[in-house]
Parts: sequence; C-alpha cells; structure tokens
Amino acid sequence: MKKTTTRRQPKPPAAYFSYQLRQPAIDLFGEIVVIEDDLYDWVAAVAPLHLSPRAFANYVRSYDVAAKVHHAKRHGMFDTIKDGPSRPWHARLALHAIM
Repeated sequence: MKKTTTRRQPKPPAAYFSYQLRQPAIDLFGEIVVIEDDLYDWVAAVAPLHLSPRAFANYVRSYDVAAKVHHAKRHGMFDTIKDGPSRPWHARLALHAIM
C-alpha cells in the first residue's frame, strides 16, 4: 500500500509596518536604540514642514535629531513629545497675512 503525504504550504510571513514593531528603549547591551522611525516621528511632531526626503535629511543632520531622540528616550520624554499635539506650521502664514 502506497502512502501519499500532502505537504503543508508554509504560512506567508506576516506583513508588519515598521511602526507596528515596538522595540524596547534599551537593547541587550544597555544602549538606547534610535531607529529611523524614531527620527521620523520626532520630525513629524516637532517640525512637520521638514518631512520631504531632502528637507528631512538636512534637518536630521543639522539639528542632530538622533542625539535629541536619545536624550528624550533616556529621560522618558520621547512618547510625550511624539504624541503631543503639533502646532500648525502654516498658522504663522495666516497671521502674517492678517497683520
């Protein structure tokens, strides 16, 4: 009697966005992890005008955003800053037009 076996299809890998993968603030060696998503979240919260690729790269480099994120994570302020209400950057333009 010949035995037939059916192979199971492997499950497809789960598709996660990078913002869905939460990493602890401190890695295995005790260092604070700063990833590109953290930099993007910081710039989106603090200076949303600089979210185009070129402006983002210049802003991150010029204002040393990685060090600011590192400091904020160390002191537990990163989530507060990231989730805080952002000021509308265009409000100053309307005020300038009124005056």
